[in-house]
Amino acid sequence: MINRWAAAGSASAGALGVAGLTCAVAGSAASAYVSESGVPGAPHAGLYQASMILLAASLALLALPGRRACVLIGASLTLAAPLAALSGVVHCSPGCPLPPYETPAPRDLVHAAAAIGALLLCALAILLYSLRPPPLRWTGLVGVVIAYPPLLLSAGGILFAGRSLFTGMTERAALIGVSAWVVLTAIHHARRDRADAEIAIGARDPRADSARDPRP
Repeated sequence: MINRWAAAGSASAGALGVAGLTCAVAGSAASAYVSESGVPGAPHAGLYQASMILLAASLALLALPGRRACVLIGASLTLAAPLAALSGVVHCSPGCPLPPYETPAPRDLVHAAAAIGALLLCALAILLYSLRPPPLRWTGLVGVVIAYPPLLLSAGGILFAGRSLFTGMTERAALIGVSAWVVLTAIHHARRDRADAEIAIGARDPRADSARDPRP
């Protein structure tokens, strides 16, 4: 029961977080980093921070059913949650300078390390899901398809291109892919736990046995 409600809460918080983050970033230049929408003075900085906290809550809630699937999945999502929240609370400097092409301030490094750490841990959780038996394996394989390519391209853009349209677009695609995977996985857990609960109730209900018994 707890896992089912946690999964449902994760899906709801994740969906709200994605919607809020989309609105917060919508007016920014495509070549800008997503984090620039959270800089004080940005039009929707408060919405950006609230959305990141919602996404962090979604990861923390998903860790509960994820832990039942695999201890390492639960651990990776549990660690990713506070890092995601930290990346929202600790804003970067205007322009979000990142090495190797720009000179960052200490808070820029904290913000970037938290964001990258959260994404890497989510990527690990996706990989671990893909190694589980079906039907959990399918959620991991979906994550590999929709999240891994933009994550790799975004990392390459930051390292080899710096601030650019390519980096900005692949970063957005990576966040969308990971967030979509979190919501889809949470929905899967909620539906699966509900089905398991219904089967368990049916097995305990003597009326179910009598309904299946054809004898008068």
